[in-house]
Amino acid sequence: MYKVLSRITIIAILCLFSLANKSIAADSTFTNHVDIDLSRMSATMVYSIVYQMVTEPKKFVGKRIKMKGAFSSYYDEAVDRRFYGCVIKDALACCSQGLAFETFKPRKYPKDFPSEGSPITIIGRFDYEKEEDGIGFPIIRNAIFIK
Repeated sequence: MYKVLSRITIIAILCLFSLANKSIAADSTFTNHVDIDLSRMSATMVYSIVYQMVTEPKKFVGKRIKMKGAFSSYYDEAVDRRFYGCVIKDALACCSQGLAFETFKPRKYPKDFPSEGSPITIIGRFDYEKEEDGIGFPIIRNAIFIK
């Protein structure tokens, strides 16, 4: 009886380790998962998708977004907050579209950020920030910079 119980215990422990390894593998796969990869689209397509994100943000909330563009920042004195953005130019380079983003880890501006206009690629989760006056804006949360 003792041998049977110890074998069952060992099998149960091995099964738990097996399940734990599968969930760890699934988590690492998820971090590489992107729902919308703007970095691989044509300029016209990017412009169209970002326009949709700005005008119909509820459709995109929670999606993981990857985008490539130029780094931009803006300090709004009215709310005492610095905003960061990834700006994408269209095919004719006349009309820019961009999305604000927040970094995953806190960073100090300007030393921990690229210089204005530098090329960047970020991945983060799309969200829509609502403000008290009812006006809001789309934002990429928990963004990480990709080399």
